[in-house]
Amino acid sequence: MRTPCISIGIFLSGISALQAGTISLVPLTDDASSGISDGNTYTHAISGGNSATVNGVVFESLTSTLTPANFSWDTGAASKNQIANNNGDWTPAAGGVTGPGIQSLLGGFTYSGTGSAAPSSQTFSLTGLAVGSTYDARLYVRVWDTDGSGRPIDLSFSHGAESDSGGTVPADRPSLVLGAGNDQQAYYVNYQFTAQAEQLDITAAVSASGGANSGSAHMYALSNQLVIPEPSSITLLVFGLLGILRRRRP
Repeated sequence: MRTPCISIGIFLSGISALQAGTISLVPLTDDASSGISDGNTYTHAISGGNSATVNGVVFESLTSTLTPANFSWDTGAASKNQIANNNGDWTPAAGGVTGPGIQSLLGGFTYSGTGSAAPSSQTFSLTGLAVGSTYDARLYVRVWDTDGSGRPIDLSFSHGAESDSGGTVPADRPSLVLGAGNDQQAYYVNYQFTAQAEQLDITAAVSASGGANSGSAHMYALSNQLVIPEPSSITLLVFGLLGILRRRRP
């Protein structure tokens, strides 16, 4: 059974109705619901704060002193910080998150300790993409602090001439993001796009709506997966091309 996919336009503010890329939200429960599999092709699999393995896929560690290949983390003039193996206010069982791999993946994170107020931002750049290929870029999220403003973060995705807004994500309030349940749930933001350049920039900016020092973005984990077309889609494409060629014959 497929995990339900929720349109991000329903719950997030500021999203454009016309986007080349597709942004969606998917709840996380056990390791199977993550969609992470060693049968997939990943250009990037990165875990903030500490490394983790989910369903045979190794997520490389990102810290202030360790950066995986084909990847960069830019905080501007603000600091780079990380926390490993600390759930904060998150109680996985209360959110129905039972998978040991997912719990490990979400157990640590990177953040900007001196970039907790707007207009501070962090940019995560994924390089080495194939122009014209379709990918699913995912940010994995859970609550850290049940007090305060809810850590609203403005998300955007850009590659080449294309830029898509993910709106404002109240990162520490999964119940608001998913529209149901409780704040102990976890989820991922999925951005499906056809690469217009060899680099994807994911920008997570502190939203002005959060007030003073509402908190920088927490990067628990991210992945970028090559989307393989279904065989039926490939067949339809071939027949379509053949039809065009026949019509063009003199």
